Amino acid sequence: MKPESAARKARGVNRRKVLGAMASGLVASTTLGAQAHSAPLAGGISRQATQHLLKLNAIAARHGGNRAAGLPGFEYSARYVESQLHRVGFRTRRQKFNYTRIDHLRATVEQTRPQRRAIPNSPAEGLAASTSGGNTGELVAPRDAFGDSTESWTGTDARGKVALVQLRPNAVRGARTGRVNGCHGGRPSSRHRIAADQTEAARQALIHAREAGAVAVLFFLDQVDFPIGLLFDAPGDIDLPPAAVIFSSDATALRRDMGTAGATVRVDLELRERAIETFNLLTVPWDTTHRNVFGAHLDSVPTGPGIDDNASGSGLLLSLALSAGIRKSHGIQFCWWGGEEDGMRGSQRYVDTEDLEPINGYFNTDMVAAPNYVISVYGNGPQRHYIDHFSATGQTWIEGPLDGMSDQIPFLEKGIPVAGVDTVHSAPARLKSEKEEELFGGTAGQPFDPNYHASGDTISNISAKALSICTAASYAALRAVAH
Repeated sequence: MKPESAARKARGVNRRKVLGAMASGLVASTTLGAQAHSAPLAGGISRQATQHLLKLNAIAARHGGNRAAGLPGFEYSARYVESQLHRVGFRTRRQKFNYTRIDHLRATVEQTRPQRRAIPNSPAEGLAASTSGGNTGELVAPRDAFGDSTESWTGTDARGKVALVQLRPNAVRGARTGRVNGCHGGRPSSRHRIAADQTEAARQALIHAREAGAVAVLFFLDQVDFPIGLLFDAPGDIDLPPAAVIFSSDATALRRDMGTAGATVRVDLELRERAIETFNLLTVPWDTTHRNVFGAHLDSVPTGPGIDDNASGSGLLLSLALSAGIRKSHGIQFCWWGGEEDGMRGSQRYVDTEDLEPINGYFNTDMVAAPNYVISVYGNGPQRHYIDHFSATGQTWIEGPLDGMSDQIPFLEKGIPVAGVDTVHSAPARLKSEKEEELFGGTAGQPFDPNYHASGDTISNISAKALSICTAASYAALRAVAH
C-alpha cells in the first residue's frame, strides 16, 4: 500500500464520519420549513420532467421503438440530455464500456384468462423462437409435475397448449452464475444457472412435451422467486419448443386458476446475442474532494421505449440538474447509466473504475411514474431526506426493499450509503394489494405497471401525479445534501 498524504487521510477520516452518521440516521436534512418553501419550485421541476419524458418518448418512436443500450435510441437520448446540460454550463463526459447481451427481441409471457396480467420470466437460451405473434393456449401440466418421462404425459392432451413444468431439485454439482437483467423485480444482480442434471431433466421434459403436442413450456423451481437461467446447447436443442422460467409464486397462482376455471397464457419468445458498446453519461463535479451522486438509468429494454422504466427517472434527474441554484452546486454529481437493463452494467462500471473515497452517498431514481403507483422509499441511512419531506407534506409512503435490484446495488456492495424512491415497490409486475389501494388509490389486483418491459411503456403509461410526488421528494433530498 502506498503512503497516504495528510490531506487524503483527512478526507478519509471525514468520509468515515459522514458514512457513520448516515448509517445511523444522524445526518441533518434541511429544515421542514425550507422543504415546504421549495414546493413551488419543485412543481416547476416536475413540469420540466414531463417535457423531458415527451422528448424521450419521441426519440424512441423515431429509433426503432426503444432506447436500449447499444442501439440508436440510447445514443440520441444521451445527446438530448447532453444538450440540455451543456446549455446551462455543465461539463460532461462519457464513460465507455462494452459487453455481450442476449437481446430478448420477444420476451412475453402473459396470462389472458381468467385475468390478464404479465408474468415476469427468464427465456431459455438455445431453443426455437416462438412463431410470429407468439403461441396462445390453455395451460396444462404433466401427471408427475416434472414431465421428463414418457409416462409423465400419459392421458394428457397437450396439443396446441402451453405446458407448466416443475424443475427437479439439484442433485449434482455444476450450477453456475451469469448476468441477468436489472431494474427491480426483487432480482439479484446475476442469473442463477441451474445444474447439469437439472438442465438434462428439463431437456427431456421439452422433448416429451413436444411429443405430446405442447407449443411452449413454462418451467419453475419450487419455492424459488428469483431468475433461473436455462441454457441448452446440445445438438437438436434449437428444434425444441420455446420455453421460459417463471417464479414459483406465479406458478402457484396459475395452478390455482387451472384448478378452477382453467387458465390461458400467451408465450412469445425470441433471443439474439449482440455485442454492446455503450456508455454512462456523467457530469463533471465542481468539487472533487467530496460529493453525493444522483443517478438514473437512461436505457430501456429492446422491447419497448421505457418511459416509466426509466425515462421517468432520467427526466426527473435532468430536471434536478437544471434547477435553479443547483447546477453549479459543489458536492453533487449527476449520472445517467447505460446497460442497467442488462445487469446494472453502467453503475457497476462506475464503482469499479472511479475514485469512490469522496462519495458520501448515492441516490437512485428508477420508475417514478407508474400508472398504478405506490410511493416506496428505500435505503440504509440517507433515505431520511425523502422521509423528512414526506413527513412535512403529509404524503403517505411505504418502505421498499434495499436490495430491489436497481443501480443502488453496486454502490451498496462497495459500502456506500444509498437511498431511493420509486413507485413500484421494486416489483413492477406485482399486483397491487387492497391495503395499497387504500393508501394510494389505483386498482387492487392490477400490476403497479401493466406495461413493464413492454411496447406499451409509452408516454401514456405514466402517472403525472406520481412523478410530481417523487420529483418534490427528490428535490428535497438534493437540497438536503447540496452545499
